[in-house]
Amino acid sequence: MLPTHASKVNRSSIREQVYHQIQEWIITGILKPGDKLKDQELAEVLGASRTPIREALLRLEEEGMVQTKANSWTQVAPVDFDEAYQLYPIIWSLEKLAVSFAQTNFQAIHVEQLEAFNEGLTQALKNENALDAQKFDHQFHQVFIDLSANKELIRVLDGLKKKLRRHEVTYFNGFLGAAQSVEEHTKFIQAIKTADFAAAAEMIEVNWKESFQRRLSIFENNEMK
Repeated sequence: MLPTHASKVNRSSIREQVYHQIQEWIITGILKPGDKLKDQELAEVLGASRTPIREALLRLEEEGMVQTKANSWTQVAPVDFDEAYQLYPIIWSLEKLAVSFAQTNFQAIHVEQLEAFNEGLTQALKNENALDAQKFDHQFHQVFIDLSANKELIRVLDGLKKKLRRHEVTYFNGFLGAAQSVEEHTKFIQAIKTADFAAAAEMIEVNWKESFQRRLSIFENNEMK
């Protein structure tokens, strides 16, 4: 269901703002799988014309977030778990590479950032706040991704992880075993503190692989209900 109101978009970059706003609503679950998307309704909420709304919906359809039946309906696409099988191995491989690129750029302040984001994740899980949990988890990983200073690697990971965010929010909504991510992050931080970057890179792979298995368990449990 659409929010009853939203900040009106700036006319100078209306296409991008409309696209990013609808994408964010889908990723965070404000717009849920199966929700119908009507361009007139979206236009009224966002204070935009129907043309940029239609363009945004076409882009989101190409990304697999929206489904359309010709001359009938447009709706939010279901979360496709098969997509996760393709995304996770690519992401953990690229994040391991990011750690290797970042190792000469780590400073004490970055360790403090990692610890702060991991503490934020801990509190979000205690409060059962899935959106905050996903946010802090993302910020934790983004520390060393940015430190890689590799623009192409950062760009590719950003695109892949946008697709993954819907899975992440669904995962943290389940909270089954999510606290183990905190422990895995803690081990990563310890490896960084001792400058054991090979161990840190391996721990990132472990974190993603174990997270994937936990998500798989949630998916299978939901399928059995």
